[in-house]
Amino acid sequence: MVLAGLQNTWRPLRAQLFPKLVMIDLSEQLVIAQTVKRGKPLEPIWTAPIPALTCRDGVPQLKDAVGDFLGDLLLEYGVMDAQLVVSLPWQSSHWRVVDWQAGQEPGDSVDDLRALNPDLGWPFSLEQAYLDVQPLPGLSNSSLVIAAERSVVDAWVEVFAIAGCTLQHLLPSQLCIMWGIRDELAATPAGTLVLLQPLDQQTNLIVWNQGVPEFERMLPGPMVDLIPALKQSLDFYRNLQAPQAPVRLLLAAPLEDRVSLEQALGLEAELVDRDGFGSLCLQGLATLELVQ
Repeated sequence: MVLAGLQNTWRPLRAQLFPKLVMIDLSEQLVIAQTVKRGKPLEPIWTAPIPALTCRDGVPQLKDAVGDFLGDLLLEYGVMDAQLVVSLPWQSSHWRVVDWQAGQEPGDSVDDLRALNPDLGWPFSLEQAYLDVQPLPGLSNSSLVIAAERSVVDAWVEVFAIAGCTLQHLLPSQLCIMWGIRDELAATPAGTLVLLQPLDQQTNLIVWNQGVPEFERMLPGPMVDLIPALKQSLDFYRNLQAPQAPVRLLLAAPLEDRVSLEQALGLEAELVDRDGFGSLCLQGLATLELVQ
């Protein structure tokens, strides 16, 4: 009895003194998670499919079901007392590079951006959104604006409350991806960097030029459909924006029939070194957490 009481007292105290940190990469269909210590990933990487029809367009439709599922998952892996750093499903967030007129640059001030209230073409107003404004190196008149609708973020916060865990940070996947390939972006300062990321049976295409994200599109998952769709997207982008820029192709995860992709595009496909992390988002989350 005394021992049990001491264990019950020590468990929450230990969680506060020596907190575990768990990174979670959320999508509509899958959870990828991993414990991180001092920025380094620990085994195992654990994955689980999210219950069908509980999420749509990056929004939890059945919050109790998703919360119970996540709570059971954390309990199964013995990390219920951990602090969670979570990447939102990609559909939950929007991003855009904004070019400002002289004298209007908001820098990294969200308040200044709200005061300017530009029309960014998103399905919600800036008043209804959580915002982040990031400066772009070498582009003093431009900023990267990332936003998520408040109701969507609040719904995910409620889900993790139902799960009974401690949510430390909730971040947009786009920002995590950028931090996950920061070295590759730095090594491609004058060219075009193309990233392919398998996601929910589709393939997410993001194109950076000179370190600035300029083009994003969801493409088919199967290689037979992916190749023509990717060629069309890259031809459109290069003819419009950067016809002479050298192109570097990155893969966030292995793709089947990679050789056919390389032959069709005339490019070598480089698999991003995730340094032991279960996904590129998890790698970016860990890096962001280190610089907090």
